[in-house]
Formats: sequence, C-alpha cells, structure tokens
Amino acid sequence: MKVTFSLAVFFVITVMIMLPGCDIHYGKITLETLLKEMTDREQLAKFPEPEYTVKQFSSYDRSSRFPEHYTWFANQDNNNFIRTESNNNRRELVLFDAEGPGALVRIWATFNRYNKNGILRFYFDHESDPGIEGAPMELISGGKLIGAPLSFSVSEESEYEKRGHNLYLPVPYSKHLKITYESDSIQIVRDSDTHGPGYHFGRGEVFYYQINYRTYKPGVKVKTFEMEDITTYSRTIQETLHKIENCDRDFADLELQTVSFSKKLYPGWKEHITMEGERALRKLQLKLKADNLEQALRSTVIKASFDGQQTIWGPVGDFSGAGYKIIPARTWYQEVSPDGTLEVYWVMPFRNECILTFLNYGDQYVEIQGKITTSQWKWDNRSMYFGSSWYQNTRINTREKSDINYTTLNGQGVFVGDGVTLFDCSPGWWGEGDEKIYIDNEEFPSHFGTGTEDYYGYAWCRPEKFIHPFIAQPEGSGNLNAGYTVNMRYRTIDAIPFHERLQFHMEMWHWQEAIMNHAPVTYWYIKPGGHCKIQPDYKGVKEEVVFRRDQIIQPVMDKRNIIKGEDLIVSSITGDGSSRITPTPLPDRPTWINLLMWHNAKKGDEITYKFLCDNAGTYNIILSSYKEKGSVCLGFLINARTVLPSYSIGADAQEVQIINLHRIALKEGYNELSVRILDSSDEDGLNYGIDYLKFKEVLFKFK
Repeated sequence: MKVTFSLAVFFVITVMIMLPGCDIHYGKITLETLLKEMTDREQLAKFPEPEYTVKQFSSYDRSSRFPEHYTWFANQDNNNFIRTESNNNRRELVLFDAEGPGALVRIWATFNRYNKNGILRFYFDHESDPGIEGAPMELISGGKLIGAPLSFSVSEESEYEKRGHNLYLPVPYSKHLKITYESDSIQIVRDSDTHGPGYHFGRGEVFYYQINYRTYKPGVKVKTFEMEDITTYSRTIQETLHKIENCDRDFADLELQTVSFSKKLYPGWKEHITMEGERALRKLQLKLKADNLEQALRSTVIKASFDGQQTIWGPVGDFSGAGYKIIPARTWYQEVSPDGTLEVYWVMPFRNECILTFLNYGDQYVEIQGKITTSQWKWDNRSMYFGSSWYQNTRINTREKSDINYTTLNGQGVFVGDGVTLFDCSPGWWGEGDEKIYIDNEEFPSHFGTGTEDYYGYAWCRPEKFIHPFIAQPEGSGNLNAGYTVNMRYRTIDAIPFHERLQFHMEMWHWQEAIMNHAPVTYWYIKPGGHCKIQPDYKGVKEEVVFRRDQIIQPVMDKRNIIKGEDLIVSSITGDGSSRITPTPLPDRPTWINLLMWHNAKKGDEITYKFLCDNAGTYNIILSSYKEKGSVCLGFLINARTVLPSYSIGADAQEVQIINLHRIALKEGYNELSVRILDSSDEDGLNYGIDYLKFKEVLFKFK
C-alpha cells in the first residue's frame, strides 16, 4: 500500500510540473542567473519561466495623458520625476520605484549642462542606506559597476556630453527597489506637474532617463543585488562580457547541419527551400548578386512559414539589419560583412517543417547564394515561432504629428527587437517622437519614451556611427541633414513578454515640414496561433531606394512658381567649399528658414545648381539669397551663359538680398544656375545661401 501511494504521489507531482500554469518551485534568481540568461540564445525562443512583465520608468513629459489631446505629443521629456524626497537632509529626486521581486535590466540616460556633482542612489528592499551610490555617468557608462560592453556610451565619435549612456548590468531585488538622484543643479523639478508644450525648464541641469525592469510573480525567489556579487560572480561576469563583446554565436555544444544553396530569381519569380524535422534554424547566411545591389536588398523578399504558419515577411536587406546599403556591422543577432554577406543568428524553432521562400519583386535579375544551419530542438509547450514584420511609410510628412504602428501582435509571445531604415529630406532631426508600447491591452503604455534616438540608445540626434552588440547606427547621415539612417535595437533580458497582445507605436513628428521614407522592421517570438497585424507591403518593396533628396522632392516650380533653395540640386562645386541645407535664423523672419548654404566659398570658386522647368520659355527670375558676413561680388550664369556679369553686396548690406535676373531663356527639363565668387573681403571663406527662386514667364507680343 505504501509503495502504491508513493508512486501515485510521484505521478501527480510529475504531471503538475509538466502542466502549464502550475505553481512550481524555481531556483533563486541572482545576478549570475540573469547574466547566463543574457547570453543563452535559446531562452528567447521559449516563453519565460518563471513568468515576468517588463515595464519602463522614464522622464517622459507627464502632460501626455490622452491620445485625443494636443499634449499627447508634448516634448519636455526631462526632469520629470515620480516625486521629491528628503533623505538625511538631502533633496533626492525619485526616478524609479518598483515592488519586487524584480530586476532592473537596462538604464539609458543623457544630460544637458551636466555639472558632474550629482549622485545616483539605489535603495534595496526598503533599506534606508543605499546599496549602490555614485556619480551617474560613472555608474551607468563609466564602468564603476561593470565593464564594457555592458557599460558604455555612444557614439564614441561624438563629444562626451552628446552621448547616450547605457547600462545593461542586471540588478535583481527581492522586495523593492528605489532609485533617486541628488543634484542642486536641477533648478526646476517637475513632480508629475501638468504643463503645456511651451513650459520652460530653466537653465540648470537637464536629465533624461529610461529604465527597463522586470517584475516576477509573487513567490519567485530573487537574491537582492549586493556590491559583493561583483566579486562573487566575477567568473560569470567575465565570461558574459567576453561572449557579448565577441557576439558569441553559442554553437559550441550543438550538433549542427549546414545546407548550401544557390537560387536564380528573375523578376516576379520565387524559390522555396524546405526543411523537415523537429529542429531550429540557428544561422541564415545570404549573399545577393545583382546589377543594382541596393535595390535588390529592398526588392528581394524573404518569407518564412513554420509548421504552416507564416511569421516572416520583409526585404532581405532590412530583415538582415543592413537596410539597403552594405555597411559592415556585427551585432548580437546579425552581421553584415564588407563583401555583402548577410548573416542572421535568431534561433528559429519548428516542430515539423520550415519553408523559406525568396521572392523577387524588382525588375532585375537577382542571384542568391546562401547557407542554412540548423540544430536539434525539443519542441514543448513553451516553444515559439520566430517572426518579423516590415513596411514602409513612403513620403511621410513628419510635421503632421502621428503615432505610427511599428507592429501589433495578437497571441502570446515575446518582443525581441526592431530597427528602422530611412531617408530624411529635412536638414534637421527627424525623430522627436517617443516610443509607446502597450502590453496586453493596457489603456496607457507601460513603455513611454523620451525620443527616438533615446530609444535606440544614443542621444541628441547625433549622426556619428556606432556598432554595439545590442544597439547600432551603421549610418546616421540623415539625422541632422538630408540623408540615410539605419538604427537597430536588439533585446535579450530586456525582451518584452505578452499574453494576449502587444502594440508598438512610435511618435512621428518634426519641428518643421519634412518629407521622409521611413521603414520599421520588428522581431518577435509568438506561440502557435498568434499573428501579426502588419500586412506584407508589396508596394513598399517595389519603391525605388533613395540616396538623394531629389528622388523624393524634385526642384520644380510649385503653384506659386517658386523653387525652394533647399530643393535645388548641387551638381558641382569648385574650390574647397561644401554645400548643405542649413536651418538659419533671420532677423526679419519669425521662424528659421532652410537655406541651401554654400560654405567656405572663396574668390574664384563657383557652384552650379540644377532645377527643372516644365515649360520652356523666357522668364524673369527673382533670386532670394543670403550671406553671413563680409562684402562679396558675384557673377550669375544660366545654362553656362552669363546673365548678370557682376553683383556687389557690401559688408553692411542687409543679409537677405533680392537679385533680379531678367529675360532668361529656360529649356524644358533640367537647367543650371551657376554662381561665381568674383571678389570677397573674407579670405577665409564666406557662407552664401539661396532661399528661393521665383519665376515669372515673359510673354512676347507681336504686331
């Protein structure tokens, strides 16, 4: 009888452990277990156990409360704290306050007018003395807690004060964690005050922050972080730093199978590759060959179905983290090599079958060479399919404020990363907007950010490139000028689980009118039966990839017969000068204007602009131009013919000059305007810009 009862009890316990949702005992979560989880690629492909939520505290503008209200896009995203406390006669600003059991998994921060005297304090489990204390930049990016690459600032090409500061050291806590900041330099403290878009935050220190954290279910055992843990788990810390620094692909203990393939895709063709068995795709290597490789990266699509469920659809380039340019970059999940080889390292499990399909939506022949590497996989009730969505916001006007949907996922799964490839026609910053991530039908997003560049780990709109295993900007030329930008953010322990639904919105707006092509790609895992609401963008993959502003905005007369200076095409410059669209404040204008500025122009130099004319004829042209300093004598040519031999502007003349060009013959199509520096008082070079050209056709009358 005793034996029978013991076997029954054993059977019941075994079944309870196997059933989902049972309250089973897990090992204690520590700094060490979280570090090991960070480099375990397979853990993302299984729904978390023990379960947790991931949320965010940030300094977002607290007046953003209702999507229908104008303040939803409020932008004073700094110095907004939970409350102010007095601790030991210190004014401490509370920026994080969460009940445990939990773990802090990411900190991002940046400052303006940082005076280096502030103190960041971590109070664990309601203790009155801080367990971590120090200058914020030393703790977050300076390596005081842990070394690179888990503690770092970007871009290293940017000046230190303009960097985003990042800490990926997991900080577990058993009962509670509070983080405060003490700084007398913060003159105005907004403790969740309501204020309008024009609120002035003084001239003191300005603090922006985002903190992501996990909260486990009650009963999960978590060992609270102690400074001694850095020594206790030093071996695991060093192993983790080494793996992440080298983007370890975690193949050491796997039995791998690799299959090579070569596919030829004529326009409109598609090719399939089928894999069978209970396996996981561990590495996908692709290399495209085409006359126009950049267009092929966008117009060649990868589609994937796992066990009959399609979860991946998007351009090969965007899916692989390259966008539509080959720029070498090595991150935790993807790699782009100088020779154009693309590698993807997401773990993609399937129970019975995986079908990869490559489709050519372009108008050129494309050849794909590749390798697929798989390993064995034990499918269970936690296993999930990998997915990725993509679409393009083509010629979006960012002055019209909106929340664009990066992705919406229905079902149970985990959000693990995203990126954006864009071409911005504006001379200024494109990404004022904040991320807003809703989990399981939240009415208000539990992730509300402080700016697009902050979300991607850098700061202050900086264009300098950076490559880190978890965040990257291979190119940022479109950040403060018309140009191309690629941003990426990949998640490990900061991945976001959801049970029913995840919605990711990104604010899209700009201080001035700007036109942009903007294409977000997202990465996620989802249980069988779940789905993504982003539909395949067949039109978007066929769009011409953009490298020049005039591909989106052509230099042609508008309804007022005006061509803006910034729309002109610079076809040639002699000398050492350069040209770029430059936002410029003018004393007689209420707002800044965009000028196509010729920088460092010297005597003898010449610049030539191209513009379009739809109707050939003779025109009077009004040229509104601008110089910054000194006197100058200019000569003007249209289509290589002198139309104004000389025009002098004195040193004390009004900065904006209206210059009249009379009876100018223009041909249909492209015409050229050339400006020569005949003489200049500034030997070091002057700055000369064009505001606009206005045309009035001259109609001849014959007797």
